[in-house]
Amino acid sequence: MLGFWGEFMMTDRFTTSDRRIFENFISPALYVYFRVKRPDIEACELRIRLTELLKFLILSHEFPGNILFGEDLDDLWHLWIMQTREYESLCCALPGGRFIHHDSRDQPTTPLTWSEVETVASAMSEEKKAKGAARAGADLSPEKLQQGAERLLSFFASYIENFGKIQPEVVHCWPSLERLLRRMRWSLDELNAFLIEHATATVPADSRREALPA
Repeated sequence: MLGFWGEFMMTDRFTTSDRRIFENFISPALYVYFRVKRPDIEACELRIRLTELLKFLILSHEFPGNILFGEDLDDLWHLWIMQTREYESLCCALPGGRFIHHDSRDQPTTPLTWSEVETVASAMSEEKKAKGAARAGADLSPEKLQQGAERLLSFFASYIENFGKIQPEVVHCWPSLERLLRRMRWSLDELNAFLIEHATATVPADSRREALPA
């Protein structure tokens, strides 16, 4: 028998770095929890999604703001948060050592009176139906879009600095990357080359993060 990792590594879909991330932050018992909660996700795909979620959380203390991944990872984040002790331990172990909150745009950020709540809730629900959940409540001003583009590039430049090139099997976890590939008509190799160049130009050589123990 190949065992848990032997059979998985035969698929060539998991790098040594990814395996270290997975094993450092996910116990066998916690992995079983995710498998039971999401039996619809194949084991290999589940490990990939959990590892990509961990990469985001590892870097999130330096890139605050809206999440950059899609529902596939967001659903797993929700499940992790439900295991409050496990999630608290994870946050303490991550760089920054702080609790990572998960805020929804469905909760208004401005103060309200009780006389306003039904009107505001109705308006937000209608906006969500019209624009879709991903765009409802988002600030789409040119300034914010520019800031978002800069944050996206900086995040994935740091991703490459810490975890290596973006692999084909993880692109679907990052809708923002899929949109960038389509818009620029790039191959994944071209995207990686661009991000490596961006990282070289913007990230000092001695600032590589020690996200994982040696």
